[in-house]
Amino acid sequence: MKSSLIAPLVVLAGLLACAGSTTANGGPSAHDAPSATASSTVVTPPPAYNPMASLAPLVENLGPAVVFLKVETQVEVNRSRTPDLFGPFFGFPESSPEDPEFRTRTGSGSGFIISADGYVLTNNHVVDGADKVTVSLADEREFTATVVGSDDRTDVALVKIDADQPLPFVPLGDSEALRVGDWVVAIGNPFGLTHTVTAGIVSAKGRVIGAGPYDDFIQTDASINPGNSGGPLFDLNGKVIGINTAIVPGGTGIGFAVPIDMVSEMLDELKSEGRVARGWIGVGLRELDEELKTQLGANEGVVVSAVYPDQPAAKAGLSPGDVITGVDGTTTGKADEVIRAIGLKKPGEEVKLEALREGKARVFKVVLGERPEEESVATGRFIAPQAPGEATDTLKRYGFQVEDRKEAGGVVVSGVVSEGPAGGKLQAGDVIVQINRQRVSKASDVARLLGAASRGSVLVVQREGAQLLITLPPPEK
Repeated sequence: MKSSLIAPLVVLAGLLACAGSTTANGGPSAHDAPSATASSTVVTPPPAYNPMASLAPLVENLGPAVVFLKVETQVEVNRSRTPDLFGPFFGFPESSPEDPEFRTRTGSGSGFIISADGYVLTNNHVVDGADKVTVSLADEREFTATVVGSDDRTDVALVKIDADQPLPFVPLGDSEALRVGDWVVAIGNPFGLTHTVTAGIVSAKGRVIGAGPYDDFIQTDASINPGNSGGPLFDLNGKVIGINTAIVPGGTGIGFAVPIDMVSEMLDELKSEGRVARGWIGVGLRELDEELKTQLGANEGVVVSAVYPDQPAAKAGLSPGDVITGVDGTTTGKADEVIRAIGLKKPGEEVKLEALREGKARVFKVVLGERPEEESVATGRFIAPQAPGEATDTLKRYGFQVEDRKEAGGVVVSGVVSEGPAGGKLQAGDVIVQINRQRVSKASDVARLLGAASRGSVLVVQREGAQLLITLPPPEK
């Protein structure tokens, strides 16, 4: 059973791991990819290595493949925010008409070489938006790197350096085989202290920390600090089983790593395409509670709370209220399990969704689309907007009106028809926060999201300082 942490307590190393941020500062496994040009440079523990005696032989052999990344980004200076009078107190020089409009911001992180021809894995947040990336090796050689590909959903990036000779690299291991309690070793550059080594155990697997839709982190008590981001987490055989990514601020011995199995699956695509395309069915999901179990006649599964128009699920015939119980024969009981199972597949693939509708088993064959950007998913921008006339008709059928009121905090119910579906449920003055788990930011969102749900909707509204969950039945056609 996967557990979760409250998202605000977790700081992705994207916020913490750029430790010097200043204004102006075993053998190769089947997972090894991209392929090496000179296998003799793979680094493995020496033959007589005994981890019970010391980790030093392991660290000495692995260290040359762990790198330090320095990142430079040009940022626009908004001088109006720092008047000359107060500039010196905040670390800024007094501005003048000759001052540049941009300044260089520097950051740092860790990474590791995975092939003799210079491919390096790190975190996306370490190199995101960078204008220049410099990779420093343990022998103090420096290379200007190129970002080959990145995936912000899993916080993984692949960069490339070119050397005149084969480079030392580390093999990728098998994170699925890890057990809680297994020993692990982290090597990185916390706070700019290059090649710092820490050791600990796997504290948990499958952690959901609120970082994104593909949370599946390894938790470890091997000390991870700002600057460790992008660095490797090794098993005692010297194979990488995770990429150190996130920490809990103020927590001691709580760090998180992206499982290397997840990374291995996307390496070829990052190398060839520069990005990762994931499967998408176009639904809103909600986990079963006791009330829904009774209403829908299902004891397990994930409820389809919304089916978006012109998306794969709608074309396959799914409807709000259907309960997804499996994906391609694998049982699912949580929304994130469904999202990950679909996301591991590629656009254009066909999947079989096992579902319950009105208590009866159904199978839907869905040809996957491509998952939109996360911001588009969160805001619902991927849904085609309704024409003004359609939006008005939708709200009339539900029997209420809305308007934008910034002073009230968002979209406000301005009137309710007592005999309509919203009668006795919504009240004038309610602020609509969500519809079918989608955020509402403007009045047009309300009609669009309601129009996408043919079997009723679940709303979150703000009323007299409290948030309420309100279910609206479908309107009569």
